[in-house]
Amino acid sequence: MINRPIIFLIFLFFSCDIVDNKIFIQNVNVIDPIDGLKKNINIEILDNKILYVGNLKKSNSYSKEIDGTGKYLIPGLWDTHVHFYFDQELAKYMPDLFLKFGITSVRDTGGNFKFLDSIKALSKENPKSFPRVKISGPLIDGKFNVYNGERLPDLSVKTRNVQETETIVNDLVEKGVDFLKAYEMLSPEQFEVVMKIAKKNGLNVTGHIPLSMDIETASNLGLNSLEHIKNLELWATSNKSKLLEERREMLKNKNNLSGLNLRGMIHNAQKNYAINNLDENQTKKIYKILAKNNTWQIPTISIYKVPIYKMFRSKYWMQNLKHLPKKTAENWKKRITSSNDKINPNQKDFSDWVQKTTKEMHEYGIKFMAGTDTPLGFLIPGFSLHVELELLVESGLSELDAIKTATINPSKYFKMQDYLGLIKKNYIADLVLLNSNPLEDIKNTRQISAVIKNGKIYENPLKIER
Repeated sequence: MINRPIIFLIFLFFSCDIVDNKIFIQNVNVIDPIDGLKKNINIEILDNKILYVGNLKKSNSYSKEIDGTGKYLIPGLWDTHVHFYFDQELAKYMPDLFLKFGITSVRDTGGNFKFLDSIKALSKENPKSFPRVKISGPLIDGKFNVYNGERLPDLSVKTRNVQETETIVNDLVEKGVDFLKAYEMLSPEQFEVVMKIAKKNGLNVTGHIPLSMDIETASNLGLNSLEHIKNLELWATSNKSKLLEERREMLKNKNNLSGLNLRGMIHNAQKNYAINNLDENQTKKIYKILAKNNTWQIPTISIYKVPIYKMFRSKYWMQNLKHLPKKTAENWKKRITSSNDKINPNQKDFSDWVQKTTKEMHEYGIKFMAGTDTPLGFLIPGFSLHVELELLVESGLSELDAIKTATINPSKYFKMQDYLGLIKKNYIADLVLLNSNPLEDIKNTRQISAVIKNGKIYENPLKIER
């Protein structure tokens, strides 16, 4: 007869075979951004890492098993252009919204440093329930800063001269930002200071092409990425030198306009003129420079097309407002339903130009990342990234290339490609399980069966009520 202590030891021995944090996904179709589609694959996850990808036979040691038959697995997605600080109340809910929609990493491109640093800290403290967060701190702007807190949130910091720019940038570097963002009202000398300090400290710089300088110089100085394809059109025209001369005169701001109004005046005077007077040879020259200098693009097509084409008035968009906190959803719904459905022809032309330019730059081998500008323009956090992927495909990217823009490409941008963004052994287990094949229809990225963040599974996340 076996006594109680021995029975307990036998039970303990067998129960130890089951590892609490070991997951098995069986017979799933893997979509790797580099290797493409691999059918009927088994995957083991231990803790927060992918342990095995292949034809491994199932054992009895898993704490969780997932039948992947007929489903598709992609790496966790990035939204590389978000603004937590734009709506501080909504910001409390944005991390949850991102994860629900399979966005496991985000890149915040401008806001109050203290506010954003607190969000980044929460992300580090809660890696299994919070998206990974990369921050730039505030937009680094010039004397007439655009986001000065008067009519829009104070996303930027004013720097009136080169010395102030140098002080601000060094301070942000010391505080530990992940990258820097240069904005439109910087002088060429100020922009050069930003680039010099960033290069010295190994930081990427993104931003808009300052209105006072040319895109070739900005790219040659080492600008790592361009947001919204901003101001590229001003240099793709046959009249580029005259436009620059006019801009520099307007930037003297003799009427003492706010930065927001000053920028608006310049854009209104030149943007549509530029796209209606494009020079094909000059445009190709710009593409070649951007490709050569590895100046990445985050076109944020959705911030143009969604508001301009009134896509937010669609039944499907309105239905997805339910994912927002109640107060925000009611506010957005009221504002959307009270808006008119007329499409501004000049804005439409510009939105169409952005998509055409995206296609052409992609054909020249320029690298892209997917970003939205959420929560601006009624862009629902999380949901809008899937819209951006659809618009990238609509613009000419393949479905696999679109997936790359939200997976391995951002990982490369932040030099994380050796452990994040692919479905391979020893990579972080940030994954999204889909019910349908996104290589057949990119809209299938919306068909989310489960999200895995740092090894933790969230099944049917879009059905979980707040």
